[in-house]
Amino acid sequence: MKQINIFLIVLVFLFVLFPFFLSNKVDEKLTYEIEAPIGLVYDEFLDLRKFSKWEQFTGQDSTVIKTFSEEEIEKEFSEWKSTKSDVGNGKIKIDNFEMNQSIDYIFKYEGWEDEDTLSIDFEQTSSGNTLLNVHYTSQEVPFYYRYFLFFKSPLKKVEKSIENFNELVKVRLDKERKEGKLNYGEFRLIKLNKQVLMAIKKSSSLDDNDAMEKVDEAFEVIYKSLINEEDSYDFDLGFPTVYTTEIDSEKKKKTLFAGINFVEGLTLQKGMQRVIVPEGEYLLTMHQGSRNKKKHTLQLMRNYAKSKKIELGDRELEVFLNDPKETDSLQLKTRIYIPIITN
Repeated sequence: MKQINIFLIVLVFLFVLFPFFLSNKVDEKLTYEIEAPIGLVYDEFLDLRKFSKWEQFTGQDSTVIKTFSEEEIEKEFSEWKSTKSDVGNGKIKIDNFEMNQSIDYIFKYEGWEDEDTLSIDFEQTSSGNTLLNVHYTSQEVPFYYRYFLFFKSPLKKVEKSIENFNELVKVRLDKERKEGKLNYGEFRLIKLNKQVLMAIKKSSSLDDNDAMEKVDEAFEVIYKSLINEEDSYDFDLGFPTVYTTEIDSEKKKKTLFAGINFVEGLTLQKGMQRVIVPEGEYLLTMHQGSRNKKKHTLQLMRNYAKSKKIELGDRELEVFLNDPKETDSLQLKTRIYIPIITN
């Protein structure tokens, strides 16, 4: 009996002292590689409605109730309510983000004074996969709650969430590829037919802002020449296109043609000319975001080509999928084609 009492005293003693050896917060960094393009991955993390389908912070309760912020709210958030003690009630808010680069979340658990943070940096590999650099920081917890961090660490929820996401994204990627959809960060080798443009030639510096000003000038001339008496157009203008034919690094100049698909039977106006983009094999990707990020996308294309031992030419064909003047810079989308040199 005495031995049992001593054993119980030792257990109590260990229970009291053990938290001294445990951390009072979580501050860990993890890295995961997802076999999907960065645009698709980023989109899943930025949209909290999509995020809620695979995150495991509330996944232990199938009856949890979730609500989401309205679209006009400046910072998106979602709230949840659960009767399970290990899920509880809480709120997750997107505190900051940069398109296809990073997202910062804040977790606020009901009954706790401070907040947890989850930061994710997105990095695209040369093969087109996405690296997730995850940093989770919890608030400091009271002495005996260190047991909770030890046995129920939020990192386990992060790891399970990424595991669920990885399975889900494979299904979505397969579906979108079958539909022919191109995501930012995804590369394709394609056969491009000959393209005939009605365009205006421009010379600009290598600065993207200067180039875009020259492109805008060209499009303004073209659109004004095609507008009818009702201030509209008699035909579909298609997607605005920019064809860069020469880049002179020494003189820091480039030559480009800004225009639209050639319309048969239409007389070319002053300054406009017929330009042919030759058919052939091209490397295609999607650029999403502001114009000053285009250089980064071009470098990713060349990195990918190098990893696949593909030789690329110097010319570039860029097709705008939305109007730069009427679209938020974060939502701008263009298809970029670079010719492949074949022997």
